[in-house]
Amino acid sequence: MLGQHRTDVHTAVVGDSEVPLATLGGRILARLVDFAIVVLPSYVVLDWVLPGKFWTVVAVVLLELVVYDLLCTIRTGTTPGKRLARIKIVRMDSGSPPGFLRAFIRAVLGLPASVMPALTALFDERTHRGGHDRLAGTIVIAAVIAGNDPAGAIIDE
Repeated sequence: MLGQHRTDVHTAVVGDSEVPLATLGGRILARLVDFAIVVLPSYVVLDWVLPGKFWTVVAVVLLELVVYDLLCTIRTGTTPGKRLARIKIVRMDSGSPPGFLRAFIRAVLGLPASVMPALTALFDERTHRGGHDRLAGTIVIAAVIAGNDPAGAIIDE
């Protein structure tokens, strides 16, 4: 089921609480949805407005993706794709939303085609944190829709 996470498989200590980690499938779903929201429409429009300027269009679209990730995750730790997949970015030390600096580090370092962060996360068997998460001091966790979660993993509906 969409957004379903098994809490008995992978957990991490975030702040003072043990929380379930986001699944790989949830992360991929979130990224695909966010790409569909930002990249596809922007690319189509910009390619029409700037015909023959492929690399300019790509640079603008990637910049838009960074701004989108940054603005969405600063206060809530989620993007529309992450909300759909029921995952959330939180600070490793407190479980609170990442804030500007950490969200900025994640957005900029997570940009290179989202491949390197994904690959580094695959090699971290315990917490599945990518290099961008390690440098930003963040972690991607499974978000809870209802109830009281001391680690701040609740998504307000």
